[in-house]
Amino acid sequence: MPRPKKDEIFATYNNDFCYEKGLSELRKIEPNIEINVLDYHTIKILLKNKAPSIERTVKTIVKNTKGYVEVELDTVNALKVHKKKDQNSGVLDTPFYG
Repeated sequence: MPRPKKDEIFATYNNDFCYEKGLSELRKIEPNIEINVLDYHTIKILLKNKAPSIERTVKTIVKNTKGYVEVELDTVNALKVHKKKDQNSGVLDTPFYG
């Protein structure tokens, strides 16, 4: 299974409130990191400073704002490309988290 690169952290949130709260907390340490928003519940964080304390701080912020630090990239839906054979979407097509 693919894993994030050495200086990347992927964070996933269940709801919009926690997502916005986590994003605002991460923006406070922005000079040391680069934030890329992938979709409405996933954030990609690139560490500019290679200090372990920055990585620890980012992971702590994500966990404190009720987010998940993704270990394997297969769990991030923003990176998956779905090819649908049938254009009729059903009720069970939406991802569930938590």
